[in-house]
Amino acid sequence: MSFSNAIPANLLPTRSIIVCSTGRSGSTLLCSTLSGLNCAGDPKEYFLPKQLAQNAVDSSADQLYRYLPQVYQLGTTPNGVFSVKLHWDHMKSLLQIARTDSALQGKSDLDILTLLFPNPCFVFIRRNNLVKQAISMEIGHQTGVYAVSKDFGGQLPYQEQKLFFKPLNIYRYKQGLLRRNANWISFFNDHDLAFFEVVYEELVRELAPTIHRILAFSDIELPTDGSEITQVTRKQGNQTNENWFKYYSWLPEGWLARYSDLRSLVRKMIANQA
Repeated sequence: MSFSNAIPANLLPTRSIIVCSTGRSGSTLLCSTLSGLNCAGDPKEYFLPKQLAQNAVDSSADQLYRYLPQVYQLGTTPNGVFSVKLHWDHMKSLLQIARTDSALQGKSDLDILTLLFPNPCFVFIRRNNLVKQAISMEIGHQTGVYAVSKDFGGQLPYQEQKLFFKPLNIYRYKQGLLRRNANWISFFNDHDLAFFEVVYEELVRELAPTIHRILAFSDIELPTDGSEITQVTRKQGNQTNENWFKYYSWLPEGWLARYSDLRSLVRKMIANQA
């Protein structure tokens, strides 16, 4: 089954926004704000592995093509703009599935993304402070909580939960973030792509101006129905984040790097003898 045969032309969006992200980069704040405008699509993680599994998408393009009409319906606003959030690893998995279509095996990553998401604009979000981002990832891993609505009252659901400072995990998350950010930049450079860069620390200070610049970059007009650009998610960072950032700063990263390498080596030795 080919893409053109599987997806009727009338289901395709006229324009797409691809939010290129990493974990805990501020992408939820960015995407939820874009979603609330009703003109910039509804950028969600439609290709999260868990989401694919729930929609019977495993490893074939045929399965993917059966799922795409639902994705287009969910992610497209009335003006024909579709948007999606893609972490680097999720994009690579999506491309791998798409290439099981023999017609796409010789196509570049950009060719396939442009086929799946017509007329794409790329918005890349990152954080300046990768240690704080890595800490946020570790806390999210321990609590299972990654986003909280701004309207949520009272204590966050995990505030009574005992959390454990694990500097090695934070170090490894940071190294993974460095690689994934570099992968996104290489992707843009390799394909000579213009992209709009959003820095989280600037986004939280200048939410509305940043969103206006993204809309201008994407050639999208904000509706004149009185829609306002407002933050709809609640900041989750608290004193625990600040304490862990201070504790981590006391540890030489060179020690963590050597300890990480040693643990990996020992695991490989054990695996080879198993």
